[in-house]
Amino acid sequence: MFTLYCRPNSGSVVVEAVLEHVGAQYRLVDSLLDAAGNPPPDLLKLNPLGQVPTMILPDDSVMTESGAITLYLADLYPQAKLAPELTSPRRAAYLRWMLFLATNIYMTDLELYYPERHSTDVAHSPSIKAAAEAQMAREWGIFANAVGEGPYFFGAEMTTVDIYSAMLMDWNLDVPAFFANHPNLKRLQDGVLKVPAFAKVWARNVE
Repeated sequence: MFTLYCRPNSGSVVVEAVLEHVGAQYRLVDSLLDAAGNPPPDLLKLNPLGQVPTMILPDDSVMTESGAITLYLADLYPQAKLAPELTSPRRAAYLRWMLFLATNIYMTDLELYYPERHSTDVAHSPSIKAAAEAQMAREWGIFANAVGEGPYFFGAEMTTVDIYSAMLMDWNLDVPAFFANHPNLKRLQDGVLKVPAFAKVWARNVE
C-alpha cells in the first residue's frame, strides 16, 4: 500500500495518475494549506519542505519529488510500459526530457505563480513573474519542437513524459491560447486523457 500526500492542481496529480493506471494499492491524504498558507503538521513530519507529492512506500520509507516518484513507479511496474527499458535506445532521451520537465518547466511555473518566494523584496514580484512567463514560453517551445507530430513524445508509445507534461500544460496562465500555439501538445494531452485512469484522476484534481 502506498500513501500519497496530495493536493489538487499540484505535482501530485501525475503520481496519483500513474498509481491509478498501474493498478497499485494506494490511499490519498489530502494535504491542503491552511489560511496562512502553511502545510499540515503530519506532512511536515514526513517532508520538512511541506511539499506534495510526498509518498510513503510499502516499506514505510518516504519519497518526495514528483519527477523522481514518477520515474520510480514507471520502473517498478514495467508491465504498464510507461518507460523505455534500461537497454532501449530511447532510455536516454526519456530521462533527459523527464528531467527537463521537472527542473525547467516545473520550476519556472513556481516562479510564475509564486514570484514573491524568489526575492527578499516583494516589489520585485512583477518583474520575476514577467521573466518567468517569457522563460516558460521558451521552454514549452523547445519541448513542443521535440515532440513533433506525436501523437506522443515517442510517437505511438505513451510514457510518463507524456503524462507529466500533460499535467504541466494545465498550469499555463491561458490554456486555450497555449494549445492554439502548440496544437501538437493539445493532441498529446488529449491522447493521455483518453486513458480512463488518467481521465479519472484529472476529473478529481484539475479545475
